[in-house]
Amino acid sequence: MCKFLTLLLAVAALAFGPYTALAQGQLPGGATAASFAIIRNGEQIGTSTVRVQHSGGETTVETATDIRVTIAYITVYRFAKRQTEQWVGSRLAGLSAVTDDNGKMSRVIATRYADRLSVNVNGRIGDIEAVSPVNLWDTSVLRLTRALNTTDGTLIPVSVMDRGMEQIVARGRSVAAHRYSIKTTDVQDVWYDGQQHLLKVELRGSDGSTIVHELS
Repeated sequence: MCKFLTLLLAVAALAFGPYTALAQGQLPGGATAASFAIIRNGEQIGTSTVRVQHSGGETTVETATDIRVTIAYITVYRFAKRQTEQWVGSRLAGLSAVTDDNGKMSRVIATRYADRLSVNVNGRIGDIEAVSPVNLWDTSVLRLTRALNTTDGTLIPVSVMDRGMEQIVARGRSVAAHRYSIKTTDVQDVWYDGQQHLLKVELRGSDGSTIVHELS
């Protein structure tokens, strides 16, 4: 169970970070908000939502993830994350993320200056290159080699494998989607439609369970 929860945390923390596509208004259907159901072995265990606001040349993105795992009606794991990003065009200007991993709290604040990020993690301040968080919403993630982990403020490597086209079911209908495997701290499979909108994220836990984010 411990390893499964670690993998669950990884997908929750990384799958729904800020994305430059929002600056161009590329949410499905041109919406300003979207939500995903988080499902484990066919049972919903949480939700992830994103909202975007534009003001002049600046964009604010707010994401929220909530997960609760129960066994025999007893909650064995909870996860919550709230993240706010400020974008100027396609450049990340600042970020604030608060994570509650089953009672373990972390807060990351990142501020851009020139081509660097000043990153404050629970009061400890460091300096790293200016990179984006892992960003499954925008297909520019497919070109990343490094990214910001918004749970602990570290840089993480990113690698991508093109898995080709597939037919999947999204919102109750069959659609053609391009599948990629994206490796960060773990491997996640993602599917995009022809307009490059994210439709689905899937990860396999070490306990054999399947964890899926589905557009709702």
